[in-house]
Amino acid sequence: MDRSTPLLRVHDLRIGFDLPEGRLVAVDGVSFQIRRGSTVALVGESGSGKSVVSQAIMGLLPRPAKILGGSILFADPEKPGTITDIVRLPVDGREMRNVRGGRISIIFQEPMTSLSPLHTVGNQIREALELHRDVSAREATELTRDMLA
Repeated sequence: MDRSTPLLRVHDLRIGFDLPEGRLVAVDGVSFQIRRGSTVALVGESGSGKSVVSQAIMGLLPRPAKILGGSILFADPEKPGTITDIVRLPVDGREMRNVRGGRISIIFQEPMTSLSPLHTVGNQIREALELHRDVSAREATELTRDMLA
């Protein structure tokens, strides 16, 4: 991959929520890019759409939300020359599941909504490993122990 190609490019992203009262446009024309080795912070007031943009990148928008326009272009370093528009992927399809967690990850701000109180942290880490890496159950358990050590 050309080092000048952004790893992720969000361009003119528009997201709306279809509510009983009508459509609420929550994100209107957001654009930014993330280059290899850089850090980008989404900063704004409460309710400005930061979490909605992040959820769209991960293919995790809630049901009433719809991407109304724009693109989310991902240049996977493991697939040189290939750029995937995440907006066009089926959110529950294999390709999106491979991107989500396997190639792009997110750390949500609020830990109480990031981890399930019904399952141990170890089980949740192990599940992520089994979903996103080609490991056996035993290997996933060993990797989880190593991470938590």
